[in-house]
Amino acid sequence: FSVFLKGIAMGFADLMPGVSGGTIALILGVYKKLIESIDAISVKNFKTLTLDLFWKKINGNFLVSLFTGILSAVFTLSFLIDYLIHTYPIALWSFFLGLLVNSIFILKRLVNNWSYLNIGLLILGAIISFFLTQITPKGTDIGLIYIFFCGFFGIIAMILPGISGAYILLILGAYQTIINLIKMALKSLSSFNLDLLIPIYTKLFIFGFGVLVGLRIFSSILKWLFDNENDKTMSILIGLMIGAIHKIWPWQVIFEVSIGGQNKLLFRPISPLNYPEDAQLLLATILFLIVAGLVWILDSQRGKKI
Repeated sequence: FSVFLKGIAMGFADLMPGVSGGTIALILGVYKKLIESIDAISVKNFKTLTLDLFWKKINGNFLVSLFTGILSAVFTLSFLIDYLIHTYPIALWSFFLGLLVNSIFILKRLVNNWSYLNIGLLILGAIISFFLTQITPKGTDIGLIYIFFCGFFGIIAMILPGISGAYILLILGAYQTIINLIKMALKSLSSFNLDLLIPIYTKLFIFGFGVLVGLRIFSSILKWLFDNENDKTMSILIGLMIGAIHKIWPWQVIFEVSIGGQNKLLFRPISPLNYPEDAQLLLATILFLIVAGLVWILDSQRGKKI
């Protein structure tokens, strides 16, 4: 049941543009196990092992519990996320800011040797994450092939700490489409109208297939990196988290820039003291400290194991 709850936490984070489910997996101590379990899913293992051994090899119970939690969160909390983002943005982003900042301080201990190379990789990861989150989202009509690739690249970002899969979907112009499909899928169940159900679930199936393909391919890459270059890999992952801090800073202002003859709207973090509206500083501070305490409690219970 605890794995199921961790899956819900990951799913909740994956719905948030600016927050990565991979970050939550790292904090909750299931990241490496998740990567190793997915990597073990192969035709070779399926052919050479009995069903019981194959299930144990891929940590089947763990994967089922975790992904049931993730999917439960995605299908039940999409309405809540939309409500919180628009109604209580400062409180929500303060919560995730506390999660991210305190996790960075904890996870840096998992790098055994902070060499100049690893520090450089951390800086590189931060720069990559920063510029990825600066890309202006676009809106476009998307077809099935594009939906597949959105799922493929979105899940890669979702399992990378610091890079939000939801934000990648936003950049690709698919975030609102996917959220709307989920909402429509839930609403259409009550009427059971096949004319509505078939196109909706076809698109969700194609998106899910892209997610599965991306997850399987990228998990193998990550497993190799953890097995052979753990310190370098962790340095980059922590850098990705650092580079995403500005994106979830609760106090932002919109400004316009001209790029290539086109005007684009960007967000810039500012001090809460200069925020033009109610900064809700006390509430933000309380939430930040509460989350900080929760993160450190979780860390004390699981030690340094990921």
